[in-house]
Amino acid sequence: MKKTIVSVSLYFFVFAAVCQSSPAEIYADSLLNIAENAHSDSLKINGYLELSDFWSDRDTTIAFQYLDIASGLMPAGDKYYEGLVHFYTAGIYFDKVIERGKNEYLEAEQLLKTLDSKAAYRLRARLWNNYGALLQRQDQQDGYIKILLNQAIPMAKMAGDSIIVATNYQNVALVLMNITDYDRADEYYHKAIQALSGFSNAHEEKLTAFVNAAKNGIYSRKFKQAKVYLDSAEVQLNFIPHSLYAPVFYMTSGNYFRHQKMWDESLQMLDTGHRLANEYNDHRSIAAILFEKYNLYKDLGDIKNAKLILMESYRLVNRFDSLHDKKLHLKELSIIDAQLNDFPAAYRWLNEYVIISDSMMQMDSQLKILELEKKYRTVERENEILKLKTDNQQQQLILKESKLVLVLLISVLLIVLIIAVFGWKLYKNNKKTIKQNKLIHQQELRAIKQSGQLTAYNAMLQGQDQERNRIARDLHDGLGGMLAGVKLKLSSIVSNEKQNNSLIQPDMEIYKVIGQLDQSVDELRRIARNMMPESLIYMGLEAALSDLCKSLDSEKTAVVFEAFNLGSNYEQAFQISVYRIVQELLTNALKHANAQSIMVQCSENEDRLYITVEDDGKGFDQNLMEKNTGIGLSNIKNRVQLLQGSVEINSKPNEGTTFSIEIPCSL
Repeated sequence: MKKTIVSVSLYFFVFAAVCQSSPAEIYADSLLNIAENAHSDSLKINGYLELSDFWSDRDTTIAFQYLDIASGLMPAGDKYYEGLVHFYTAGIYFDKVIERGKNEYLEAEQLLKTLDSKAAYRLRARLWNNYGALLQRQDQQDGYIKILLNQAIPMAKMAGDSIIVATNYQNVALVLMNITDYDRADEYYHKAIQALSGFSNAHEEKLTAFVNAAKNGIYSRKFKQAKVYLDSAEVQLNFIPHSLYAPVFYMTSGNYFRHQKMWDESLQMLDTGHRLANEYNDHRSIAAILFEKYNLYKDLGDIKNAKLILMESYRLVNRFDSLHDKKLHLKELSIIDAQLNDFPAAYRWLNEYVIISDSMMQMDSQLKILELEKKYRTVERENEILKLKTDNQQQQLILKESKLVLVLLISVLLIVLIIAVFGWKLYKNNKKTIKQNKLIHQQELRAIKQSGQLTAYNAMLQGQDQERNRIARDLHDGLGGMLAGVKLKLSSIVSNEKQNNSLIQPDMEIYKVIGQLDQSVDELRRIARNMMPESLIYMGLEAALSDLCKSLDSEKTAVVFEAFNLGSNYEQAFQISVYRIVQELLTNALKHANAQSIMVQCSENEDRLYITVEDDGKGFDQNLMEKNTGIGLSNIKNRVQLLQGSVEINSKPNEGTTFSIEIPCSL
């Protein structure tokens, strides 16, 4: 069946085949023998599909031939088998034509979603996983995680297939590890290993889980934990010594020994992995192992050999589609050429790095523009529906008034002499009712107007945050890279002049210019972080608020942050709004309160977020403040109102100020 492929830095999660001297040929012959000698059409179909999947990475012509044979054995009009054909067709296009592969997976989903069987749920779990992997190939990490958690894993559970559940848990962990969320990644590796613990023969799945968990331990500098995982992986590898994942095991072991400064053991492991990857013709693993060898030689101080190995790895990486991998290599090439005093080459690598960064940012911006356009169309449709409802209510109100007046006139004409007094009272009551209805209608119109204002304000805030994010990226990746390039160029000029002219002195103006460039780069990065902090995007709300408080803490004013039971899966827009509220409160306190200490507390309880910002400053008169509310306080109240929350302010002159905010975590 089609393998799941997950990109983490420079290598991918691949399936394995147990074999002896020639793994690929022996495994293919074994599959063909099973298919040809099967005693039923269903077994023959599975055998030929396995052959198609095996050849999909090696020879697409042969892969399509075996898929055609399997299709010829399938009963006509069976949606499950039609879905299988689309699933394995997508597998053949997987690495070659990504969009075609995605479309084939969606065709399979349309056929299978009408079926209620474990086999259909199992196949849907696999196709959603593979579809998400293709999104990841296009650098959409968040999209892959959402598909795994919301589609692939629930489908695997409905199918009752713990192996696929474990595989998908591991894929979630791989993506989290790729974005450096190592603690959450370890949680999902633990879930995957637990799900596999009941299967004594799942050696391949256990091997990949233990190796990747060890990798995560190395990245998070938990080396004892990493060694335990590597030992467990070695036990599984003894059962399947020719696994295609063996090169990754040896590469990870080499990485571990390098961090332990056991240089000979590290080189031995990397050489073994390199040899196996060459045997399996696994270019991605070869590139990853070469990059690890580069790190080893760099740690040993052998810069020249490190440069040669890095160039070899870069040539292989250029054959793949991952822009992140290219960026990583270009950055390292720039650094190592600078160490070799080849500043022109370092500048060229850095310039290519900036170009790729700009391309990635443009793709990111296009996706966000499409999302904004979609939201805008949704708001327009909602406004049209609201307008129609309002018109309908007005018509009903007019009709109701007309009917009441008509009834009153007829009643008065018929019994005016008998019940004149009664008719007069009835008229007054109806007049009062009409007035009340009009008042209710006016209140509804005011509510609609206020809702429209809030919608416009929300759109404005989102636009501001998007623009801050864009400007921050432009400053950091564009202008920051250019300033760094200018510094490298100036350093190169000074170095050359110093060799040719002994009159160059350390106190000359050129050194002051270089120092000022360093200060400019630092200031640029500070501004970019303030506009859109990276910790908010990559590490979550708690880490971002902690960084904000630390950045504002000073000898004059101590800023203390405390968090209790904060979640880690808030929506991006929610996190940005909460961050801006706290940022505005701290800015106001620092500007106006003259406080010596500020306490910020955030906690979550029963799906509600509580924020308290308390200072010991000069306070203010709340009665006067309500009449003269400033822009900062208005922004805070508007943001809280957009989140359907409430604000309570407690302040007196010379007694400090406390802001207490309550916001629902899910709307």
